[in-house]
Amino acid sequence: MATVVGNWGGGNVWRVTSGVFPSNAYFCEADVPGGGILIDAGLDGATIDAELSEHGLRPHAVYCTHGHFDHAGSASHFQNKYGCEVFIHKADTRILKASNFMLMAIKIPAKVTLPQVTWVESGFTADIAGHTLRYVSAPGHTPGSCVLEIGDAWFTGDTLYAKGVGLSHLPGEDHELLKESITALWPDLIAGRTIYPGHGDTADGVAVRTLNGALLTFMGLAAS
Repeated sequence: MATVVGNWGGGNVWRVTSGVFPSNAYFCEADVPGGGILIDAGLDGATIDAELSEHGLRPHAVYCTHGHFDHAGSASHFQNKYGCEVFIHKADTRILKASNFMLMAIKIPAKVTLPQVTWVESGFTADIAGHTLRYVSAPGHTPGSCVLEIGDAWFTGDTLYAKGVGLSHLPGEDHELLKESITALWPDLIAGRTIYPGHGDTADGVAVRTLNGALLTFMGLAAS
């Protein structure tokens, strides 16, 4: 079900969670063709598309936090149907290309068709109806993991959750590098910041840094 879970400063944020390996796909309303952009395309593009279409929404472009199959696996669906440009950090080239191998390895009965990707660098920005979407490099979960910042919203993929830590033990994961990335993000986890994670619920920055016990333990910090 497509549900409004917040507002990024330029429009509503809709969340759709679906698929045999559920993850959050987010639609950010904006004054662009189709009514907005899609952040992370999930693994079940047809279901996500149908849920959004019920509300008259279709993506103008797809921006992925990283290249794992449950976040970028259905990007080709939206590219083929709507002509969406698909953006992923170039350090996740190998991760994306290994999608079908990883699905087979963990025995998920799905197959990914890879999109034509616009590979971006850390710090890449895009104009979204006069607002800036920025790729903030946050490697660790994958080499190319990024936090996508637009307005007061952070779309954090598997870098930051409201509860728990994005540790998958999949190829390309680096726990120490993930700690370094989260440490760099830590000062900006403030009350005015909303976190939209790749799995689980939305939270504000203060809740993430004070109430996520698993994250505090991973970071070697005492709960405050």
